[in-house]
Amino acid sequence: MFRHVTMGKSGRLLGAVTVLACGLATGASAEVHVEGDLSALRMTTGGDALSDVLAALGASFPVKYRTTVPLDAEISGAYSGSLSQVVARLLDGYNYVIKRDRQQIEIIVFGRKGDIAEQPKPAPASGVLSRWR
Repeated sequence: MFRHVTMGKSGRLLGAVTVLACGLATGASAEVHVEGDLSALRMTTGGDALSDVLAALGASFPVKYRTTVPLDAEISGAYSGSLSQVVARLLDGYNYVIKRDRQQIEIIVFGRKGDIAEQPKPAPASGVLSRWR
């Protein structure tokens, strides 16, 4: 009734690689779930980078973001409220602004709170007045 099957080295290697690949795929797949609308949304995340969390908002709503600093902090938990409330919790510790247009919402992150912002360099003078020194 029972047959004894033996595997060669290549079969064991293939099996080990398959098990390892499945384990890595499961362990490395963090996901962001977004539900609701802009006035009442719910988001859950488990160990995703802040940039991925903001990108998930952009995939669900007309939201885009720009940043001058890396947003690689790991975010975990459940967040609920309006878009502004959720973004305020996500970006706690950052300097940012939310710019609203008719069709688009843009989140602009300037840096971490407490960091010294670099002064923009003045534009080079041109014209008649630039010759007077």
